[in-house]
Amino acid sequence: MLKTMIKKWRLVSLLIIVALAVLLLPVNSYAAQAIQVNINGKPATLSSAQPYILKNVVMLPVKAISEALGANVTWDADNNNVIIRRGNNISILKKNSSKVYVNGKAFSLLAASTVKNGSIYVPQDFITDVFGFQIAYNKTTAKFSITIKDFPLYYSKKFRIKYLDNGCKLVTDGENYRILLVPRGKTAPKGVVADKTVYIPLQKVMTGSSTYVGAMAKLNVLDSLKAVTTSANYWYIPKVKQMVSQGKVKYVGGDNMEAQDYELVKSINPELVFVYTGTTGQQHVMRKLSELGIRYAVNNEYLEPDCLGRLEWIKFTAAFYDKELEAEKILNNAVKNINTVTARVAGLKKPKVAWGLSWAGKIYITNPGSYVGKWINMCGGDYAFKNHGTNADTQVSAEYFYAQAKEADIFIFSSTTNYMKSPTINQIVKENPLFANIKAVKNGNVWAYAPDWWQTIPETDVFVKDIAAAFHPGAFSGYKPVKLVKLPRS
Repeated sequence: MLKTMIKKWRLVSLLIIVALAVLLLPVNSYAAQAIQVNINGKPATLSSAQPYILKNVVMLPVKAISEALGANVTWDADNNNVIIRRGNNISILKKNSSKVYVNGKAFSLLAASTVKNGSIYVPQDFITDVFGFQIAYNKTTAKFSITIKDFPLYYSKKFRIKYLDNGCKLVTDGENYRILLVPRGKTAPKGVVADKTVYIPLQKVMTGSSTYVGAMAKLNVLDSLKAVTTSANYWYIPKVKQMVSQGKVKYVGGDNMEAQDYELVKSINPELVFVYTGTTGQQHVMRKLSELGIRYAVNNEYLEPDCLGRLEWIKFTAAFYDKELEAEKILNNAVKNINTVTARVAGLKKPKVAWGLSWAGKIYITNPGSYVGKWINMCGGDYAFKNHGTNADTQVSAEYFYAQAKEADIFIFSSTTNYMKSPTINQIVKENPLFANIKAVKNGNVWAYAPDWWQTIPETDVFVKDIAAAFHPGAFSGYKPVKLVKLPRS
């Protein structure tokens, strides 16, 4: 009898244990539930390094989360530092430290950085301190949310991207037109004041300048390109040249600055046309597009006084395709590469540089306050026209040009080689015999733009390296520039 009771008690005890285990299973499963990171409502990919909870604080893999937000991340092994670059912002985090330094300013974190499975982790407030974005963690759903209200811009103040509810965005273009971007299949939030509404991602685009297409190529959205103002003969982006040649992208006129074929434009009926304004802008095109009921957006990257400001307009293009974080990464990687180049030429003797051209009997120089003037300085050159007023006319007399440029070590003839009758030094001298007495011309150190110069703006870091290599060939032994072409004598 006693043995029977003991067996029953054991059986009851076992059933109780099993029942408790079943009751606790959902709780334990929840506790082990993977934390999902969302950026503006969209899941972020963090590879194999996953967030975890440490004393009620969400710990995030610093490299994976920073790169998901478009930053450039490197490891300084000499000082045990993680370096995060975002435009002109540099943040430094030391391993096992509870402080992060943003442009030299210290921020105290909720916990010290830790190492887990070979990855460095940081507490959740790192995102707010370094990136300035809002954060929230929902324990019930195990979702960590990062909210970006205004997309960061570091070098340009000529456009803006503001995030709204329901995945919508309000983009302000180069003429302060407010463009409401609405994801296809969704509705715009009420009360938003906008000049026009565009549904994204774009599927049918026309560009008023070939310079815009380089950004589209870099963002891998060329399939949306349907019309251009440059014919196949003048394209130097291989895929675009092929698309125009095959008629997949229509040439609507414009090689010789003539008016577009608006009947053809109307038949294509693009969702959006990218145009530019300014003193030589496309205001007449904008008026015609308005008459046809075709929307346009103003991309004024060419007016930026800084090469990185020009590059940053890739974010403007990206907003119409939901690829802003990709554009952010492109910019930050370029900044890192440019910093490497400028560090290499720092302290080297500066060659004197003349940058300009002669065309139809007139001589033009580049403004010292322009992005080209800054290029010359950042690449370790001494601009022959550095004292020319930033607001002065860039068309100058032959005598003035010669007086300033005669001792130049390097002459950059600012035309693409495909537009020159003969891309040689002798042809330049034939265009203007006064050039023959310039030191750089005598020594054969004359360069011109490669054919793809205007169509590959997003390769800004390559431009900087090429210019620096032309100025300081000894510092870039074995490297051959691709955006600049050294001209033969004849």
